Amino acid sequence: MYGFCALVGLSLITLGVFANNGWLPSTDPFTGSRTGWFGKQLSKNASSSWNPVTGLLPTPTPTPLPLSKEYVYAGSRLLAVEDANANAAPPADLAIWRPSSGAWWVMSGAANGSYSNYYGDNWGTSGDEPVEGDYDGDGKTDFAVFRPGSSAAWWIARSSDGSTATIPFGTTNDVPAQADYDGDGKTDIAVFRPSTNYWYINRSSDASTIYLPFGSSGDISAPADFDGDGKADLAVWRNSNTTFYSQNSTNNSLAYYTFSNSSTEPVPSDYDGDGKADYAIRQTSSNNWMIRNSGSNTTSTVPWETATDIAVHNDYDADGKCDIAVWRDSNGTWYIRPSTNTSSTRTQAWGMSGDKPVPAYFRR
Repeated sequence: MYGFCALVGLSLITLGVFANNGWLPSTDPFTGSRTGWFGKQLSKNASSSWNPVTGLLPTPTPTPLPLSKEYVYAGSRLLAVEDANANAAPPADLAIWRPSSGAWWVMSGAANGSYSNYYGDNWGTSGDEPVEGDYDGDGKTDFAVFRPGSSAAWWIARSSDGSTATIPFGTTNDVPAQADYDGDGKTDIAVFRPSTNYWYINRSSDASTIYLPFGSSGDISAPADFDGDGKADLAVWRNSNTTFYSQNSTNNSLAYYTFSNSSTEPVPSDYDGDGKADYAIRQTSSNNWMIRNSGSNTTSTVPWETATDIAVHNDYDADGKCDIAVWRDSNGTWYIRPSTNTSSTRTQAWGMSGDKPVPAYFRR
């Protein structure tokens, strides 16, 4: 069943905005000397007292933005939207982040099938969570990590000019939910707080921070652009009733779709190439991917590799469609089902046990 509805058990949407008079997170320049790609050694212990739980102001009226056509995804997350005149995005790169050393290793993809490997940088440390995104809007994914805790912060290495920033945002047990919520072509820093089911979003377009309740206890955040307007929508997967809930950014309408299977993880993305993310799940008790295609309103089931693999869905063949793919921790191997030839499998060793796969358009 699919449609718009008033949801029982899903909090009504309200909106608040943080003041920008000293309450918003600041971009703190790093200091010191450092070796590696960005040329400087950065302190990993920056601190700030800012946290998205401060005063309220009236909701600002956002400046209308033109619809865009090129979408930059990292798995389920809409990282950025390029303007309509942008060149078609290249295939996603295979990349891993190594918690033990903070190293990023990237295998660049090419539409002609040729690939190049390079070592990115040491960025982050054990206990961090990679939060790759295009935070500076240059069309390249930046190396970034979220450091949870009482002084939670985002550490970002910008690809545009090699500068770096640490931005206090969030708190202990928050779940990173970065995506392009305002459609300006830049990834917005964002978290989902399971303890309260609130979303906190720092919009890059106007430097305001909004907070909204959306979801219920036990929900899993799954933001993506389900309505095709070039902006990521708030969305959650509720395993207790096997249902996706999303709020369209175009008109704030609520939508839902119910699958018949529980014990799953959400893997929404645009699998049919219609410019809208499809509701999709991956069963953790089997190897099935179940996708509700928004273009045809049909549901397909695709078995792929094993249930213990890690989902790394992305567009690896540059055809504008997300490919079903997994990364296997035991042997550091990627298994990709290209949408251009679903009867074939791209098998690529890249990484080692303990790494975290972070496929995206790094474009170095």
